Amino acid sequence: MGHVLSAVLITGLVFVIKLTPLTLLGFNLFGVINLIYIDLVILPPATAMTILGASYLPLREGRRVTVSKSARIFAAGAFALLPIGLYASWIEPFRLQLETAQVPLAPTRQGKTTIRIGVIADLQTSRITDYERSAFDRLMALRPDLILMPGDLFQGSEKDLEANRADLIALLSQLSAPGGVYFVLGDVDQGHYGLEEILQAAGIRLLVNETTRIKLGDRQVTIGGIELDVSTGQARGTVHQLETDPGVDDVRILVAHRPDVALGLKRRSRIDLTVAGHTHGGQIVIPGFGPPMTLSDVPRPVAAGGLHSLLENRLYVSRGVGCERGQAPRIRFFCPPEISLLQLDNSHPK
Repeated sequence: MGHVLSAVLITGLVFVIKLTPLTLLGFNLFGVINLIYIDLVILPPATAMTILGASYLPLREGRRVTVSKSARIFAAGAFALLPIGLYASWIEPFRLQLETAQVPLAPTRQGKTTIRIGVIADLQTSRITDYERSAFDRLMALRPDLILMPGDLFQGSEKDLEANRADLIALLSQLSAPGGVYFVLGDVDQGHYGLEEILQAAGIRLLVNETTRIKLGDRQVTIGGIELDVSTGQARGTVHQLETDPGVDDVRILVAHRPDVALGLKRRSRIDLTVAGHTHGGQIVIPGFGPPMTLSDVPRPVAAGGLHSLLENRLYVSRGVGCERGQAPRIRFFCPPEISLLQLDNSHPK
């Protein structure tokens, strides 16, 4: 067991040493995470196989290597990282779930129609495959009244975007709803100057620091969408408009990529629901703790996804359809991808 612990320390030292040149070569935070992930799912199982296999190696005079009980336990635990890694990279990222949530509206909101909102966020793909098509098919099978897309559609180069332009338009064109389909820009959407044309060709409205009002049944619905940086004057102005415009009859919905916008809302805001994505639910969730990293300032349980009350305001955070790409590992663990159906009505007090 002492030799095992020594091997662990040496391996850790080697890992730290090899980070230095990789950082100089342009590895970012996600690249480091990828390196850690690869080491975890390959090196410990390989070490475990060596330890367990050593007990079968013959020595002189018929003797064999003695492996202690504690070393065998360590080896068994380390070997378990291999199937966990296979599951987290090849199964859970494609185990798409349907999440539903009931969002209560204040009794002052006029109308009795239940508003069914489909949410599909963080597709974050570099090419269109059957997986993305299946996600859109499942969402459309729900026949939502309104579809909201909180950003991060395509993560690839301009060349990749142009190569996938026709497929992307065909995919997005599948989305339709009586109240329309609305998109706000996410992190990976910045700089894709052809994206707006693709959205327009697919019949999807891009909301950048603006509001629009629609009618669904006997309800009036005001939708506001803001840019990625929630701190700009234009973004704050759009939020302020949703919060302060006169009237109590219409349902007001704020769409943003990052859920952090909810931290700046007034307590018991006039906005009935904020819809966001960005966090991917953390992609990795530790039972009893939650996601170790969310890249958001909202509380960890909120960033993990789902419907929450933050400052007494309703906030829905989607875990998203895809995964972080680029240098990041493709991984989801206890955090499957999702599409969502939110139902807004007056059946319960806000």
